[in-house]
Amino acid sequence: MMLKKALLLFSLLLLTGCVERGFELTVNKTTNTVTAVKSVDIRKQKKADTKKDIETMNKAVSKEQKKQTKNEPVQKASAQTSNEPVKKTEEAHALKVKEDQEAQEKLAKQKAEADKQEKLKKEAEAEKKRAKIKQERADLETKLAKEKEAQQIAAAKERVLLAQKEKADKLAQEKKEKALKALKEDEEKKALAKKLAVEKAAREKKVKEEKLALERKIAKEKAAQLKKEQEEKAALERKIAKEKQIAFEKQKAEKAAQQRKLAEEKKAAEERKKAAAEKLRLEREAAVRKAKAEEKRVVKTAETLNFKPSTQTYQKFGTSEIHGHVVYLTPSGQEINLKNTKVYLVPQNTTTDYWYNNYYLKNKESSSISRSTVRYINATHLNLEKNFAFYGLATGTYYVIIESSYPSSIAKNKKVYIAKKITVEKYKKIMTVFSKKL
Repeated sequence: MMLKKALLLFSLLLLTGCVERGFELTVNKTTNTVTAVKSVDIRKQKKADTKKDIETMNKAVSKEQKKQTKNEPVQKASAQTSNEPVKKTEEAHALKVKEDQEAQEKLAKQKAEADKQEKLKKEAEAEKKRAKIKQERADLETKLAKEKEAQQIAAAKERVLLAQKEKADKLAQEKKEKALKALKEDEEKKALAKKLAVEKAAREKKVKEEKLALERKIAKEKAAQLKKEQEEKAALERKIAKEKQIAFEKQKAEKAAQQRKLAEEKKAAEERKKAAAEKLRLEREAAVRKAKAEEKRVVKTAETLNFKPSTQTYQKFGTSEIHGHVVYLTPSGQEINLKNTKVYLVPQNTTTDYWYNNYYLKNKESSSISRSTVRYINATHLNLEKNFAFYGLATGTYYVIIESSYPSSIAKNKKVYIAKKITVEKYKKIMTVFSKKL
């Protein structure tokens, strides 16, 4: 019973928290895989040394692989001879897991506090900007109100002048009528009355026309004022939109410059290490020849996948990145190059979750002849330094799946997989190291 517990314990994922070094180391004895993951905030660490971090994580992974290789015979002998070491291992593991959980909780609290401070800072800046825009609008409304008041005063003065003119005309007409009445006879009075009636109608018509002209003028001025207000408002909105566009273009240019700089540094590093790569290739070929001399063994591998491009629409431009380094080891612990190595970025879904939990983690092959189809949103190959990268990732949970072909000396026509489930947040650079012993 204790032996079964020991085997179950060794088959579980052993999580070794390397909090003091800034990354997380994971050991899976079932798949002979060791992985390391580190996540940094791009906004706070824009000049993070990705190459240096990956080299540090790779050293830790290699050290853990060697440690696991040395401990395998000792663990098997201990499980067969006595049940007491198994119990000690369980207690030590439980203590280690508890310490790791406490360290991770501490990191989570620190991260939450930093996010909170950043959010408060952004809110303060946004409030300041809103207050500025509000003040500009208030000044504009005050200016428009003064102009409107001045126009109203001018219209009132013009109406007073028109009334005075009408009164003066009326008085003059009355005087004229009295003088004519005194000078002319009854017949002349009738003609004069007729003439006065015609003149009165003409005056009324003229007054009416002048009144209509004044109303049209006021309406025209009102429409012009409204149009001016609308144009000023549109100009203010265009100014705000232009400022936003300038800020966006500036951010885009900075990101493009950073990517060009990274590409130049990467190219320079590849040229410097070209000779070293040739030497490493020769060493790996020697390791392959040595591995061929070893006794052939039965290889267990996870269910083979059928990768196809995703047919769904995903957000193509995010703010996060994933950088990785991959190492394959022979059973004797020497590094080896595998053919047809390709790295896929797959969104989390029911198919990938089922394959990862029921086949990959258990290193189990499917009895079915057909292969599971997995839809990926991005794929790449390893460079000469065995590195890969994905840029512009949106927030979400992904599987990074590395597929290669086993060497013919170990297994023919079989695929070997390394897989890791990674959660991506905004403005994060995630660095990973994958190591697998065949």
